[in-house]
Amino acid sequence: MHPPELTEEQQAIADHAGGHAKIIAVAGSGKTTALLHYVRNRLDAGTAAERMLVLMYNRSAREDFDRRLRQLLDGPAPAVHTFHSLGYRLYQRMIANRHIAPANLTPLPQSTVQLQIWKAIEECAPPYELEDIRARKQSEIEAAEYFIDYTKTILTGDLSAFQELKLGDEYLYFLKVFRTFEDWRRSQNAVTYADLIYDPAILLSLEPGIAEQYGSYYADILVDEYQDINEVQHFLLRVLYGKSGNVIAIGDPDQTIYEWRGSKPDFLLKFFDGDFPPSNVYQLSRTFRYGHQLSLAANHFIGNNRERADIFCVSANGEQPTEIELVHSEKETRWLVDYLRRCQKRGRPLDQIAVLVRLWSVAAPIELALLASNIPYRSGNRNTVLSRRELRPLFWSLNIASGRFAELPAKRREQGFYEWLTAPHIRIPRKVLQPLCAQLAAYGGNWGKQLLGLIPESLSKAQLKRLKQRAELLTEMEQWRGLAGELLRRQLGELDYLTGIGEDSFTRQQGEERQQTILAFCQYLDSLKQSPAAALAHLQELQRQHREGEQTEADAVQITTMHQAKGLEWDQVVIPSLTQHNMPYQPQRDFTTPASLESERRLMYVAMTRARHKLYLLAPPALREAGAEQQPSLFIDEMQLPLCKLFADALQQRPANISSSVPISRQALRYLEACDYNPEISGPRMPMRKPALGEGIRHRKLGYGRVIKWEDERLEILFSDRKTRRFDWEKLAQHLM
Repeated sequence: MHPPELTEEQQAIADHAGGHAKIIAVAGSGKTTALLHYVRNRLDAGTAAERMLVLMYNRSAREDFDRRLRQLLDGPAPAVHTFHSLGYRLYQRMIANRHIAPANLTPLPQSTVQLQIWKAIEECAPPYELEDIRARKQSEIEAAEYFIDYTKTILTGDLSAFQELKLGDEYLYFLKVFRTFEDWRRSQNAVTYADLIYDPAILLSLEPGIAEQYGSYYADILVDEYQDINEVQHFLLRVLYGKSGNVIAIGDPDQTIYEWRGSKPDFLLKFFDGDFPPSNVYQLSRTFRYGHQLSLAANHFIGNNRERADIFCVSANGEQPTEIELVHSEKETRWLVDYLRRCQKRGRPLDQIAVLVRLWSVAAPIELALLASNIPYRSGNRNTVLSRRELRPLFWSLNIASGRFAELPAKRREQGFYEWLTAPHIRIPRKVLQPLCAQLAAYGGNWGKQLLGLIPESLSKAQLKRLKQRAELLTEMEQWRGLAGELLRRQLGELDYLTGIGEDSFTRQQGEERQQTILAFCQYLDSLKQSPAAALAHLQELQRQHREGEQTEADAVQITTMHQAKGLEWDQVVIPSLTQHNMPYQPQRDFTTPASLESERRLMYVAMTRARHKLYLLAPPALREAGAEQQPSLFIDEMQLPLCKLFADALQQRPANISSSVPISRQALRYLEACDYNPEISGPRMPMRKPALGEGIRHRKLGYGRVIKWEDERLEILFSDRKTRRFDWEKLAQHLM
């Protein structure tokens, strides 16, 4: 008899008797339960706890697994680590064995790291570009920090990282920055968080003889979220495995969303099989999180990807419905506020509602609307909208126009002048501008006129023109008698502010995020129709209320990104701004690894499968002129929502006949078959998309195969029995699932 808490798929994993194994698990499929029982069975069979290693992707997952494991077991439990805590212990052993230089293994604080990166940038950047680089100092630091961290996810060095990230020649100096930073770090015997894995891995990759001494100890190594590991982590597993024991990988290639950290679906789809040939490939295809409608939509949607495993998600609990509602609205923030107010009136907990955004700029108008409506929320961003760096110069404008600026201490005014004058950057060296701001701050008013009198003669004509322009605008702001929104619009127009902010940003996405946040802020002030003094007081009151709500741990909506939502779930999920521009997001040029359509689809798949009971998809009205940026996302049509609702309703009531006015897909028919429901179905059939070269297919009788050749309308397929067969496409399509 199987334990009642395990499904057949889970029990098969729990009973795995030996050899490497790969487990493909859909979202919410109870993979932790299966792993826990596998560990218990291995211990019961005589494997010593100290010879088992469990690796989880982050600390919260590690703590949860460790707690549940100790509840399940009567005796000793195996070690449960993250990759970084494992790297820490390995680093300690290697120091003790004198295989690696001693180091302080407490990771450097980010402030120290960024300070040293900036010093390296100033030392290594081409002198003729240094002033422009200083103009975007924080962006440049963050970009260089990202480059350094990305380099430490691969074994082949900084030049390979530079090529993988497809950087232009203007960033070649990052190679020098990396080496300069590394020289400083080693001179300090210090490590960053990434170095806990990187330093041991690099040394072991260069010294195979030493690497052998750290392998072949564990009888079992279990790795959760294998789709999220990178090259350095995969290599470390090969070292620890050595030549004996079992490696069990569990994950879902469809949830690979950390490509910018070096992860890729291939580690689970291909590389694992090459380095740890599995004796068994298991599936956890039943989800306990959501109902049929969302399972159907998720299958249709992610089925458009080619780089994926052969797995088909089916809801385990058919009695639990998960509704999907597509909301077409031009004013989605108003819709969201009204919806949340209805939830409050009905007593529904707000902390079980999540708003998941692709870009933080999408969250800006939502946060402002919730603040204005006094609806509590928590942000996954370190900075809520009113404290974001790009808005600070605009807040200084409100302070100046309201008369509040004169009441501030001189030191605070000096900071305010510098931030106001350099946004967008004025292209005047800090050593020139900072003393000028200090002099200006000593005055109690009439700053625009004073600034004109303080302008140094050493400035170029272009610098002089820009500074005079700001001095005149400063005078205008001191004398402002209009509305706050008009004031900021004047600043944006006079300084070509949005273009300058984009140019000061390191990446297109970063610039766009900042521009959209600024626009949302200005639109909000337009709606207030208040003077600068009244608007400033209103904004400060909103900030106070929000801080109080956070301190009292009030029931609050969660606003976070799709990336940060990974591994979490909520009763209700709202995904706003599903436009062709925002989702899939395709920046024309970006610093990070280019976002492919498949990776964007995986990200959307992760976001939609966070919902337990209700998923709201917010999109602009469908009837738009061709080419409009605000057209609904193409991803919505890929979900086949009308068909999913029809078949989900049928699965609840199980009529003998189903009549459909919308085309019926093979995925939908396969889903009914998996649910042991075989009604008579009438309606048009959806044409089947031809599989591309290398893409997987599933034949009703022959099982899983991969297309290895196309020739006119005939194709060759290599099946899992290692036999190659040729087919005519039209005949084959009738037998595919």
